[in-house]
Amino acid sequence: MADMGLMRFTPVSVLQEQERQAELQREAERQQRRFESSLAATIRRNWENAKSAKQDVERRMLDCLRRRKGEYDQTKLNAIRQEGGSEIFMMLTATKCRAASAWIRDILMPTHERPWGLEPTPIADIPVPYMQRLQMQVMQQVQQMAANGQQVGPQQQQAMLEDAQEQLRSEVQKIARKAADRHENLIDDQLSEGGWLESLEGFVDDFTTYPAGVMKGPMMRRVPALTWGEGWMPIKTDEIRPEFERVSPFDLYPSPDSVNCDDGAYLIERIRYTRAHLNQLRGVPGYSDEALEGVLRDYGQGGLRDWLWSDGERQQLEGRGHEWLNDGETIDGIQYWGSAQGLSLLQWGMDPSAIKDPLAEYEVEAILIGNHVVRCVINRDPLGNRPYHKACYQPVPGSFWGIAIPELMADIQDTCNATARSLINNLAISSGPQVDVNTDRLQPNEDPSNIYPWKVWRTTSSHATSNDPAIRFYQPSSNAAELMGVYEKFEIKADDATNIPRYSYGNEKVGGAGTTASGLSMLMESANKGIKDAVRHIDRGVIRRVIGALWLHNMQYSEDQSIKGDCKAVPRGSSAMLQREQVQTLRQQFLQLVNNPTDMGIIGVAGRARLLRAISQTLDMPDLVPDDRAVEQQNTQQNQAQQMLSQLEQKIKQAEAQEKAADAQKAQAEIQHDQAMLPLEQKKMLAEILKLLRDSDATQQTGMASLGADSSGAGRRAANGIAQALPRGSQGSAGAGAGGEFRPAPGAGVSGPQFG
Repeated sequence: MADMGLMRFTPVSVLQEQERQAELQREAERQQRRFESSLAATIRRNWENAKSAKQDVERRMLDCLRRRKGEYDQTKLNAIRQEGGSEIFMMLTATKCRAASAWIRDILMPTHERPWGLEPTPIADIPVPYMQRLQMQVMQQVQQMAANGQQVGPQQQQAMLEDAQEQLRSEVQKIARKAADRHENLIDDQLSEGGWLESLEGFVDDFTTYPAGVMKGPMMRRVPALTWGEGWMPIKTDEIRPEFERVSPFDLYPSPDSVNCDDGAYLIERIRYTRAHLNQLRGVPGYSDEALEGVLRDYGQGGLRDWLWSDGERQQLEGRGHEWLNDGETIDGIQYWGSAQGLSLLQWGMDPSAIKDPLAEYEVEAILIGNHVVRCVINRDPLGNRPYHKACYQPVPGSFWGIAIPELMADIQDTCNATARSLINNLAISSGPQVDVNTDRLQPNEDPSNIYPWKVWRTTSSHATSNDPAIRFYQPSSNAAELMGVYEKFEIKADDATNIPRYSYGNEKVGGAGTTASGLSMLMESANKGIKDAVRHIDRGVIRRVIGALWLHNMQYSEDQSIKGDCKAVPRGSSAMLQREQVQTLRQQFLQLVNNPTDMGIIGVAGRARLLRAISQTLDMPDLVPDDRAVEQQNTQQNQAQQMLSQLEQKIKQAEAQEKAADAQKAQAEIQHDQAMLPLEQKKMLAEILKLLRDSDATQQTGMASLGADSSGAGRRAANGIAQALPRGSQGSAGAGAGGEFRPAPGAGVSGPQFG
């Protein structure tokens, strides 16, 4: 017994439960495969329908690409070769397309400017919590007024609420403007890091070449990035950011009933993957690891190419003629955007919390590679918009595809080609004489094809008549002037057909009104109308949608609350960007116009700073004028300094006033002291004068009147002299009369005669 091992015993109920769980798992896998098969069949069926509906458009796109590359289609080239002669193709279409692309890039990609913006809505939405809080504040104010004995009627309450709402709306509008400015900076950073400019360049080329140009984004992707550690050591990290890419019109397949990217039943893009890319998707939320492993197992070695009838010629025209050598390295996939029933999504294994109604239709994104559905998720856009944006040079109402520049001038291009071929053939024929040789009269050793100057022809006599020459020369007429006139006329017609005149890209042969500067300016302004209309289609179909999608994404997922506000995307490419020079001139004139105290009081320092900033950016000096926050800080500091200076001046004035008051008090005290001391001096002086008079009267008792009068006059003159010797203030205080006569002050206690 000791050598015997222990036997493991499992109850029958446990075995039955394990078998039941295994059967449930197998059934779930079968349902998963059935759903994948059903979804794959739906995607494949729609893919076939979209390919069939796009065949005519693909022929048009190939023709446009051939015209821009300067090549004939094979049928036309065979017909030309049968006739013989020149096979020249005049690159008139390529010139117009390049000029249009450069013109549009100059508008949509200006230096230090943005062809888009965010503007707060005219009436910014007030959030519901703010409105509820405002109503509570008004009710508290009404209750407080009622408690103080003031009667508040319903009309007065309504008026108070409306006034408070108006004030709140004004504050919300200001906050929305600041939030829009901050949000613009964030979107600008996201566009620059997400490859917007590079994608826009390719999109513009498609826009001018094909019936439509297509842009894709924003697509949230995990991309490698660098961060810097201690000592500026680079550290590789991963970050999720929005990215943009140009989608070739050949690879986009809308449903037959589509007018734009969002209204059709479905939208399909053909995408090319590599094994490395598929391996990176393993473990990413939304992707099925089992399906990815099946794709790598089935197509990892031999690749998968879903060849289309147009791929061969397209690769030749795009310069990728040897791409078939890399078939084993690439795997074609189909990205499907369309609707699916909620029950089917639950069967596929989607989170039930995302499916509110199993019977409703949901906008989904699915990727089909071969027979494997590697991804199926609900479109994250709350409005169900697809991340594709298209624009046409000349839209066709009710159609997804428009009319391209090569199609607008196709008949003109064909006529110019035919005229150029005829011109070259005629020049070749008329460049020398035609020779008629009577070989019967030539000597056997004469070669009629060997012609050179001063050649001697050896001939025999004529058997018919003596006037029959052995060699005759004929000069064909040249029609070069007439053919050149026809070519030039049709070349000018291309300007009218495309709205891209020759003088817009530097051709000096303008003529007419274009010979003067003002006339050329008027012609350029007229030409702007055509290109402005084309740029407007890009604004509406691409710029507004891309900026709006980024704004909505940031409003949903950004943690920065300072950028959030009620805004709308405003494209500016077709309006202000086309008139940059004129706007710059008007800004400079406006800058001089508002340089006065009245206007400065209206626009303020911040408004003038914005005007200076707009002008400095066009001069490639964007950092010359500080931003609004720095201007506000400078203004605050200047106001504080002005206030301190005003307070200092006020203190100085107060000190001066106090000093003047002290001086006045001191002077008043001195005057009072002088007034108090003046009577004593007057008494002494009067006493001396009286004593002198008495002595004079006592010595002259003879009664001589004249001597007495003289003595009295001498005394009077002495008294006046003494009075004049006194200080002026003392004289006034002592009672000096109008004529400077001296009179004793009242109450001075002076007795005796007075001098009048």
